[in-house]
Amino acid sequence: MIDFPKMMWISQHTIRFAFNEEISQQSFLAVQQFNTFICKKLHHSIMESVPSYYTVTVFLKKRPSLNYETLVEQWRLYQTARMNEQPSIRRELSIPICYDEEFALDMERVMEVTHLSYDEIISSHISKPYSVHLVGFLPGFPYLGELDQPLHVPRLEKPRKLVEASSVGIGGYQTGIYPIDSPGGWNIIGKTPYTLFDVTQDEPTLFQVGDRVTFYEITKQEFYKFVQEKACCK
Repeated sequence: MIDFPKMMWISQHTIRFAFNEEISQQSFLAVQQFNTFICKKLHHSIMESVPSYYTVTVFLKKRPSLNYETLVEQWRLYQTARMNEQPSIRRELSIPICYDEEFALDMERVMEVTHLSYDEIISSHISKPYSVHLVGFLPGFPYLGELDQPLHVPRLEKPRKLVEASSVGIGGYQTGIYPIDSPGGWNIIGKTPYTLFDVTQDEPTLFQVGDRVTFYEITKQEFYKFVQEKACCK
C-alpha cells in the first residue's frame, strides 16, 4: 500500500503532492496512480495536473475545501479497490536505434565503466520495455526508466557543446533521447531515425508521459534508408 503523499499549498490555487524523493519505476507508478485518483476526486476544480518523478502538481480553477483526513481515507479505499489492476499505458511505442560506432560516441566509456562488451550493452538496452517518466529539459525530451542495473553509468563530467537531434543517451537509471540539437551530458550510445519534435504536427512531441517504449536494433544502412525515405515523403 502506497503512503499518502505530503500535501503543500504552493499558491492560492496550486497544490503539490509529494512522495518520497526517489526516481524509480515504483515511484513512477505511484505518481501515475495518485494523479488518476486526484483528477477524479477534484475534477470539478482542476484546470490541469502535472505528474513528475515523485510529485503531482495540481492547478485549480477554484480553491476547494479539502479535509485532509477524508482525502487520505478515500485514497486508501481507492488503492484497495485497484490493488490487482494493471497500471494504464497511454501508448505502446517501438523505436528503432542504430548502435553503430558512427553514432555511439560514448560506447567505449560505457564499456569501460560497466565492464560489458559492445554487444552486451546493446542486448541489455533492448531487452526490456521502458516507461516515459517525464518529458522535459528540451521540448519532447523523454526520460525513460529504468535501465537494468549493469547499465547505470554517470553522465559525462564535461557535457558536450553539441549533441545531434535523435541521439540516444544513457545516464544513471535512465535513457534519454535528444529531440533537437543541444548541449548535453548523457552517454551517447546510438541514434534513432525518428523525429521527436516537429512543430508542424498536431501533436509536436513523439513521447508523452505514461507511454511504454521498446527499442530494437537497426543497421547503419537501415538507418540511412529510413532517413532518405522520410526526406522523400516531405
